[in-house]
Amino acid sequence: MNTASRIVLALALAAQPAMAAELKITDIKAYLYLEHAGKLSDNIVGAPPFENVAKGGGADHDPATAILFDLTFAGDKNASPKYATATVDVTQSSRSGQIVTHKAFTNFIFGADGIQHKVFLVENGTCMPIVVDVRANKTAKNVRLDFQCKE
Repeated sequence: MNTASRIVLALALAAQPAMAAELKITDIKAYLYLEHAGKLSDNIVGAPPFENVAKGGGADHDPATAILFDLTFAGDKNASPKYATATVDVTQSSRSGQIVTHKAFTNFIFGADGIQHKVFLVENGTCMPIVVDVRANKTAKNVRLDFQCKE
């Protein structure tokens, strides 16, 4: 292959559009912030309904009003995709209607294992059902936690 052919081939390869960043949501975990102990509970995703957690109605009787969500994403190993974005919709339902919060996560920096965690905190969220929907590229996951407080 002569020099001119190599230059044409190199230019053709460089002109191709960049591949879309690989980004997938692989897991959602949720933890109560236990206010007396000052620590996080075990993962509560998949747990039975909660009642009066804000007043100590949980399994360990420690009041909890905040929930920490841990989102696990997978991507290309050792990569920092420029345009990768994950969106999160948090819906809380109460007697007076719904509260919907939208969040977006960017700035993914994947290590050698291709995994990165992003977290967010929902305060005053343990007296009404909450649904978290996460979308990353063509993948989606959601969790529902059934909280209620009785007067």
